[in-house]
Formats: sequence, C-alpha cells, structure tokens
Amino acid sequence: MPSETAAVGRSDAVPAAGVVEHAEPALHLTTLAPDGAITHRNLDSGRSSVIARIAPAEDVVTDGRYLFAIRDGAVTIVDSGAWTWSHGDHFHYYTAPSRVVGDVEGPGMPTVVAGERSIGIHFDGGGAAGQAVLVKAAPLADGEIEELFRREAPGGAGRVIPLAYGGWVTERSGDEIARLRHVDEEGVAGPAVRCADAAGSIATVVGVLVACADGAVIAADGRPAKAERLAYPAPRDRARAFSGREGRPTVSALTEGGAVWVLDTRARAWHAWRPSAPVMAVAAIGDDAGRVVAVAGDDVVVHDEATGRVRATVGAGDIDAGAALFPEQHETFLVDREGAAVVIDHASGTVAHRLELPAGITVLTGR
Repeated sequence: MPSETAAVGRSDAVPAAGVVEHAEPALHLTTLAPDGAITHRNLDSGRSSVIARIAPAEDVVTDGRYLFAIRDGAVTIVDSGAWTWSHGDHFHYYTAPSRVVGDVEGPGMPTVVAGERSIGIHFDGGGAAGQAVLVKAAPLADGEIEELFRREAPGGAGRVIPLAYGGWVTERSGDEIARLRHVDEEGVAGPAVRCADAAGSIATVVGVLVACADGAVIAADGRPAKAERLAYPAPRDRARAFSGREGRPTVSALTEGGAVWVLDTRARAWHAWRPSAPVMAVAAIGDDAGRVVAVAGDDVVVHDEATGRVRATVGAGDIDAGAALFPEQHETFLVDREGAAVVIDHASGTVAHRLELPAGITVLTGR
C-alpha cells in the first residue's frame, strides 16, 4: 500500500504532481502486444490494465520506468508510471499515471540503450546514412522529449551508449565497428577507446560496461576518462549482451558458442564455464551467495557464478524460445512471448508463482 500521497519533492526523477510514494518497489510486468496494446500487470495486487495503445512495434526495452518501443523509423516512448529512484544509500519507490510521451524519429531501424541521465538511439539508415541521437531523460517525466544531440552516423549497425555526461558513439574503421567515441551533451566529439565489434552494454553500480570482441570496456562511474579495457583471461567465445540485477556489480553473458561468462565489475574478474545443457537465457543475481540463473529447456537452473556448479533445478514448464529473465533480490521472473510467466525463488530453488500474461514482449517495470 502507498506510504503517503503528499506531493513528492521535485527532482529529475519525479514529476510535479500525481505521484504516490510506496514502501516497497511497485513492480509490474508490462507487455507490448503485437497490435500495440501495452498491458500493465501489478505484481502486488495482481490486477492488469491497458495503459496505452501505440502503433505496432518489433521490440521494446526499458530503463525500469520508460518503455521504448522500436520499429523502423521511430521509437515510441511510454511512461509506465512505476519506478525506483536511488538516493545512494537508500531507495524510493513511486507510481504516477501512465502516458505516451511521444516518438523519436530517424532513418532506418533504431537500437536503443537506456541510461539514468539519457537515452541513446542509433538509427541504422535503412541502406543510407544513419543517425546517432541522445535524448535527455529528465524531461520525459513532464511528457517532453529533448534531444541533447543528433549527429549523422555511418549506415548499418551501431550504438549510442549513455554515460554520466554525454555518451559513447560507435565508430567504424572501414566496414567494422572499431572504437567508442565520447560525444558530450553539446554534441562535441572527444577521445575514443578501442572496442572492436562493440555490442551490448549494461550499467552496473561500478560503471557502464560494453561488450567488445576481445572482452569489454568499462567506464567507471560512467566517466569516459576512467575507461578501462577488461580483456578475456583466455581466448574464448565472446559475449554480446550482459544481464544482471539492477544496482549490482556482477553481470553474466551467454556466449555465441553456448558457454557462460560471469564478470565481477568491482573486482574486474572474469569467470567462464559451460552448462551441461544448452541455455537460452542467463542472468546474474549478484547476491552474497554468488548465484546465476539460467533457462535450459523447460528448466530454470541455479548455478554457482564462479564454477557453474548446479545448486538447484526448477521445472518451469513449457517455455517459449524467446524467454527473458529479470532477476530481483529474492525472486527471478521468467517470461516468454506466449504469455507464460514463472516467478522463481532462487534461494529455495522453487516456483513461487505462475502467471498468465498477454502474448507479446514483456519487461519488468518499477525497478
């Protein structure tokens, strides 16, 4: 239940009115259906509601509050109305009315990377020149879209990765992505760091991490001047996307060859192991027990993060190949595109709940 309904002090994180503060995270499973309907499932009350109807989209990503629905030529931004705000040593949990904020348009298919201060969008150009865009996060709470910069970029795949100030924009040498160039919030280009074939990124409590062909690059505290290269300790299959619990230092990645990388960004330490069965999703819990959760067939398997030793196997039922994992402190949410959702208690290695959701792409909001 809400702890208070009085107006919350104005900040970059909080809209001026209509905010309710809660004692616990206001977690929701939010689904984008193929027809563009967006459904919010309140995990506390169990109630569902349609919060928006937008043009159909091919994918959706979130920063924990805003949804970024991706389609050729545009990104539609939707405020889910549920979020967590970190004040360093403690957290605040809020809800507010949901709304469609608007569209960011550009040439070709967009790739979105959501950060705390800004959102990076790279449009691939659709066979022509692309564009790199950085959108300021704070005005979204007021229903406004403010672009910090928009720059021409080479056509083809690329990324804009938000940092503490400005962002890294992928740069090419010939046809290949070769480096990350810092561009400040005025659009002025600065130094670059080598990162061949840069791919997925993630923000941890330590800094912003980007997958490279031979390891990763981390910008400690989100500052490009504090960038470090974290090479793989031995030649292995590379990681392309990292996953982990919000606000924790440990992340995991499934390699192209089916192995698992686990990286402690605070210790700068890699671990690698190979599951006994093929895995389609993996997520580091980042807890003191050192757990990693993986989806293998119709099972959820809890592994030791350093060795891969199996700690528990949980029968999850019939899971679609498009399954995603969302780890929280005590539970991990497993959802697929057919609407099946399983809540795993990773400490006991049991199924806590089973839920039915609309078919579509589901993300966890309110985190």
